[in-house]
Amino acid sequence: MGIIDYLKDTEKLKADLSRVLKEAWGKTWLAINQFIDKGLFQYAGALAFNTVLAIVPLVALFFAISRGFGYSGIIETTIRQLLSSQPDAANYIIQFANSYLSNARSSAIIGFGVLVMLYSVIGLINNIETVFNIIWNVKKTRGIARRVMSYLSMFFLVPVTIVIVSGIHLAVSRFIGSSSAFAFLAPLLQLLIQLIPIAVITLVFTLVYKHVPNTRVRLKYAIGPALLAAIFMELLQRAYVYGQVFLSSYNAIYGSLAALPLFMLWVQFSWYIVLFFALLTHTSQDYDYYSLCDGRQDISYNNRTLISAALLGLICRSFRDGKEHYTATMLKQETGIPARLVTEILDDLCTVKMLEERKEPEQKEPTYAPYEDIDNITVGKMLEKLNAHGKAFNRIDILNRINPKTMEHINSIWNNYISGMNEVKISDLWALADDKTTADAN
Repeated sequence: MGIIDYLKDTEKLKADLSRVLKEAWGKTWLAINQFIDKGLFQYAGALAFNTVLAIVPLVALFFAISRGFGYSGIIETTIRQLLSSQPDAANYIIQFANSYLSNARSSAIIGFGVLVMLYSVIGLINNIETVFNIIWNVKKTRGIARRVMSYLSMFFLVPVTIVIVSGIHLAVSRFIGSSSAFAFLAPLLQLLIQLIPIAVITLVFTLVYKHVPNTRVRLKYAIGPALLAAIFMELLQRAYVYGQVFLSSYNAIYGSLAALPLFMLWVQFSWYIVLFFALLTHTSQDYDYYSLCDGRQDISYNNRTLISAALLGLICRSFRDGKEHYTATMLKQETGIPARLVTEILDDLCTVKMLEERKEPEQKEPTYAPYEDIDNITVGKMLEKLNAHGKAFNRIDILNRINPKTMEHINSIWNNYISGMNEVKISDLWALADDKTTADAN
């Protein structure tokens, strides 16, 4: 069906539009619920404090790098534009950053100053990564080497990017102002110039939402939330400017000090926006999981055990047959089990040393392989390890509360059950499916 025919089919168009809007609302509503359940209001407050603590050393670091290229004025102009709604706060930050750099030249305090700067800036970035991993339910953090490389690249790329974008913005503005050939396009081009900051912020948020979490985030799910975050940040700026009229009494009470609490309030609301749309990226990508259930506790222990056996059986069978190792995405596609649930169960099996996670150059995400010889992996061993995982009660305390003969009887029943399950190799669980596939082929 061509585009024209599709647009003419109003019934199908309405049905598709209704489905898209319903799904978009479902993802947004899930993000709202998860924002509350994960306690992101508190994390936003903590990040706002970290930001205020680190912003002067961070700006000073950007000044130092940009001065090496002779473009410190562009960084200062960019900061004033970003904080156009709070000129007093921008003046304080720039003044403190320049003072910071001036004092850093003193050999008496240069060592301490550098340590404070690195502690503040690296602490902020580390906390941001931690919160993003909480949003994505990621338990493993990046290694030290990867963190150092990521942080160093960010420190150098951010000021360089600002200089390049500002240069392009200035060049285009001058070209429009000086060229009479494009006079009739001046209004449209001016509008496009005004959209450049939103486009740049969208690009920055897209990179942040995709690369900060220690997991695979698909680009198509990050772009939309990044654009919405950029728009809401712009609306926050405008709301703050218009709200200055209502804050005159606040300024009268605090005087020149009013810039600091108002700036902190603006930073906190900015983090609300950043974290919410980061969460929207997550709910958009993992919407199939949330359509099944809204949390780990909604899946019964019996179902988790069955799914664990199915996933472990697939991995062991593939390893036995010498086929390609499975990733979480491949397991999700083959079994139809939601991605987030697959990831949770794989993490559990790795924790109890039934599986091991491997990084392979040809794969964008980790693969999973049996932790030991597959001939030794049985259903009974898997059940025993999963059941033993976690903090155990004090055995003496249990025996004091429960009749020892009763405990002995329960242990005997459990051991008989495990012994029976130890006869079943985990790699044989999919044998029936293999036989059926062969029969269908014949």
